[in-house]
Amino acid sequence: MRFIKAHAGTSFALLKMLMQQAPNTTMRTSVEELRGTRTRRHAQMLVLMRGIARRYKNLVSKISRAEMNATFIEYEMFQLLKLMEDAVHQSAGEFGGSAAESSGQDAPAKMTKSLRYLADAGASLLEIKTRPDGMAEVRIDGGKSFTLPPTLADLITALSIDNGQCEDAFVGWKTIREVADYLSRQSNKPVTKRAITQNIYRLRRELFDRGGVNPYLIQTNRRRGIRFALRRKTIP
Repeated sequence: MRFIKAHAGTSFALLKMLMQQAPNTTMRTSVEELRGTRTRRHAQMLVLMRGIARRYKNLVSKISRAEMNATFIEYEMFQLLKLMEDAVHQSAGEFGGSAAESSGQDAPAKMTKSLRYLADAGASLLEIKTRPDGMAEVRIDGGKSFTLPPTLADLITALSIDNGQCEDAFVGWKTIREVADYLSRQSNKPVTKRAITQNIYRLRRELFDRGGVNPYLIQTNRRRGIRFALRRKTIP
């Protein structure tokens, strides 16, 4: 009888010990599974982040190359139009205008030529007002008001500064380096010549698209530099 009681007591103690250990084992297993799941998720997030960063870098590089190519195309297009116009005028002078009539100039070329001639008169008034959100309200010669982002607003401001270095009625020419230095001081960060070239293209496009402004008011000259064709204020 004592043996049975002792055996029953031992079995009960063993059962109790197993019941106490089982939850601990189950809890430990759950914690390990949770840690494993978190580790796998972190690894997946890291892989995705690296992929996004790589694709973003490639996209920025492609956009930069596309903008630079667009600038080169625009410059070469202007040079080609000028050569075509000179050739047509020369032929018209030699053959009494018959070559000009048979040259078949298309509408875009004529429009470009007209815009260039109109831009020779320049602008008399440029108004730039900065908004609290950083954008700038721009009006030229009392025309339509339109907005420009801060970078382009600072650029047109730099191009329209009257530095006194002029040979005509407009504000003076600025080198790309001078414009880059001015914009660097305004933004407190370095601005490259390449960025200036790209933003010149963007500014011309925004002037035409947003404000209906003649894009050739932004004048470029390989020897003198760049400027906005703004007439100097006459001092009485």
